[in-house]
Formats: sequence, structure tokens, C-alpha cells
Amino acid sequence: MRKILITLFFLVFGYTANAQFWSAGGHFNGGFAQGKLKDETNGLLIPTISGIFLHEAQTIPIQVGFELGYGIYGSKLEKRTDYYQGFNDELRLRRNNNILTGMAVMRYQTNPLGKIRHFMEAKFGANYLYTRFKIRDSIVSDEVIESGKDHESWTLAYSFGTGIQIPIPSNPGLFLEIKGNYQTGNSLRFLTKGDATYKAEPGGGGKFDYNYRRSPLDLLMFSVGLIHIGI
Repeated sequence: MRKILITLFFLVFGYTANAQFWSAGGHFNGGFAQGKLKDETNGLLIPTISGIFLHEAQTIPIQVGFELGYGIYGSKLEKRTDYYQGFNDELRLRRNNNILTGMAVMRYQTNPLGKIRHFMEAKFGANYLYTRFKIRDSIVSDEVIESGKDHESWTLAYSFGTGIQIPIPSNPGLFLEIKGNYQTGNSLRFLTKGDATYKAEPGGGGKFDYNYRRSPLDLLMFSVGLIHIGI
């Protein structure tokens, strides 16, 4: 699988490195759980922000590029006095569930010269999910007492979708982009908000128990953003 991702990356990069004209933009995305993921997580929502870079062929209405994204799909704060033996001051434990995405993108534009443009989109890449924690003594403290990862995993992913681009009259080349995609891929193990439970021991200290979830990341993705065409 890793060899496939590396090959795709170099194919896309090799194609776009000699390109003369780029398009670039950013999106706010909302991923709504579907299928087994919905059942496993009781309707998980994954919000992300992403940046996209594309090259449009001059002879055919096809764009090729890549998209990178990041999001936090769950955050939990716990205040406790029993994290460490012999230490009973109140401490703040913040745990975030994070997602990183990297996708090779191919688009086919059905009307590249239209006022409102329409495109079909296919993506292939990977999702990396990790849960990270930090312990501080106060909300304003810059000093981290302890930090680390509770869990991390990644999986291949692919998606198909469609979208439109609406021109911004006051800024030639700038378009409002709205699109929808369906994403799926291989199954992976991950944590959601509330899946870590602290079990204190007599005299202070303790350990966390984790309720791991396992499912493909089946998501119905809706995105809105801005893209500048013809950089």
C-alpha cells in the first residue's frame, strides 16, 4: 500500500512540477459518518480545513494535483487531583482527537469556460488519526507537565464527488467553490471523545482504559471554500 501511495505522489508531482499554470484554494469541510462508522460512533462529525493545489491541462478539461487537510474531531478536558502519587493539586488534562489527510486529486471539468463551472472529482490517498493529550496546571500555563499520544493509526482512502465554482465578480480568477464527496477506505482502529476512562488507584495515580472503535472512515463530505484559478 505504501508503495502505491509513493508512486502516485511522484506521478502527480512529476506532472505538476513542469506545469505553468496552477490553481490553489482552501476549504472548510464537514464529514458526516455513514454506514458502519455511523453505527460505531453514533453519528460522528469530522470537521477539517484543507488546502488544494491543481494544474489544469491546456488541451483537455482535466486538473491534477493534491489536497492536504487537518481537523480535530473531538476534544475533552478533565480536571483531577489524582493523576500523580503524592500530588493533589488540581491539574488539567486536555485530550484531542486529530485527523490528517493527504490526497492525490483528479478533476474533470464539464464546462471549463462556463460562468458557473461544474466538475467531477476523484481522490486517492490516506487518513492519519491520532489522539494526543497534554497535562497543565492551569489554563494560562505555557508549561506542559506531560504530553504524548494515546493512539495513532492510518488507512488508505478514496473518494468521488462533484462540485461547482461560482465566480467572484470583484476579483477575476477567484471562485466560490462548493462540493460534495463520498469517502471510504480500509478499516482502522481509533478513539473518539469520551473513549478514555481514568481508573484512579488508592493513594493517587492510576491508568487510562481505552474503548477503541474500528470501522472504515465512510464519510459524506460537504465543502465550501475559495479557489483562485490561473495562478
